Amino acid sequence: MGGGSGSPIVARTQVNLLLVIAILVSIIVVIVIIYLISKAIRDYHNSPAYFEKKRLRPTSSGDISEIARQCKLVRDERDVLQQICHKNPSPNILYTVHDLEAMEKLFKKEFDDLDQKGDENSKTFLFSLRSKIRKNYMPPEEMTSSRKIDIGTRMTYTVSRGIHHKLTYVNKTQDVMILNLPQFMVERNEKPATLSRILLVFELASGSPYQMETRVVRYQLGSHGEEQMIVMHSDQIIPLQKRQVERIEMQEDCDFSSVIVTTVKEGKNSHIEYKMSSTIHKGILLDVSAGGCRLVVNIPIKAEQFINISGRLNTRDVDSAIGTILRTTKREDGKFILHIKFVKIDPPTVNRIQAKACGYA
Repeated sequence: MGGGSGSPIVARTQVNLLLVIAILVSIIVVIVIIYLISKAIRDYHNSPAYFEKKRLRPTSSGDISEIARQCKLVRDERDVLQQICHKNPSPNILYTVHDLEAMEKLFKKEFDDLDQKGDENSKTFLFSLRSKIRKNYMPPEEMTSSRKIDIGTRMTYTVSRGIHHKLTYVNKTQDVMILNLPQFMVERNEKPATLSRILLVFELASGSPYQMETRVVRYQLGSHGEEQMIVMHSDQIIPLQKRQVERIEMQEDCDFSSVIVTTVKEGKNSHIEYKMSSTIHKGILLDVSAGGCRLVVNIPIKAEQFINISGRLNTRDVDSAIGTILRTTKREDGKFILHIKFVKIDPPTVNRIQAKACGYA
C-alpha cells in the first residue's frame, strides 16, 4: 500500500482534535478579553477620575431620596434638602454629606436666605435636617494626642461641683500647650497649682467631646498682658458622650420668676395655661441650648418647679422661655445652679438660639 494514503478515521480524529483546540483557544481568548475589559472597568471605577466624575455630577431626585431614607427625614426636612440641592446641584449631595466643612457652608448659605425671607418654619426644619445629617454621616473623630487639637479650641476646667471655667487654647510647642485664662478665674484665684494634674474637657469642630488629663507646668503673661497657663501635651484622652444639641456658653444676666401651671378643660378638650408671678429675681445664664439652659441663682429652688426666664438667650436678643427645673446643684460658694428643660418657647426664639450655637448668627 502507498504510504501517502491515510486512514479516514485518523484524519477525522485529527480534524476533531484541531476543532476542539480551536474552540478552547477561542474560549480562552474570550475569557482573557472579558477579564481585561472587566479589570479596566473596575480600575476606572476605582480611579480618582471616576470618583471625581461621580462627585461632581448634579444631584438627582434619587440621590435626595437616598439621603432621606438613610436619615429618616420627614417631608419638611426633605423639602429643605431639595431646595439646598436645587440651588447647589453640584457636587453630588451623596458625597458632600461626608464633608463637614462643605455641608456647613451649604447650611449657612440656606440659613441666610431663609433669614432674609423671615421664614422661621423652614429654619426650624433646616436645623433638624442639619442635626440628622451630622448624626448619620459625621462619625466621632479619633483623637489620641493633644498635638492634633486645633488652636482656638475652648477647654473647660472644673474647679469644683458646678464651678467651671472656659480656657482658650492659643498656642503650642512640641512639648506644651498655652491656654488663656478667663479674667473671672484669675480674679477668684481658682487657678490649679503648678505641677498639679488636672482634667480638661473640650470639643472638636465636629462636636465630638473629649476629656484630657494633663499637668500644669507654669503660668505666664501673654503679649497683651493676659494670664496664661502652660500645660503638658497629653496622650491620655478619652471620648465623652456627645450632646444631642449645641450649647452657647455665656455669662449673661437674666430675670426669672415662678410660674403656676394649670390645666384648663373645655368640654372634651383641655389646654395648659402658664401664669407668671409678678416677683422678679436676678440670675446669670451659664449656657443655653434649644432644649434648655443652666442658671446661677442666689436662692435655693427645688426641682420640678416651673419658672420663666427672660434675657439674652442668644447673647444678643432679649427673649423669654418657660422651663421646668430638672435638678438643683449647690456650689461651694453658696450659690445654686438650676438645670432647666424648656417646656414653652417660641420657634423664632429657638431658631435664634440654634443660629448662635451653630455659628450662623
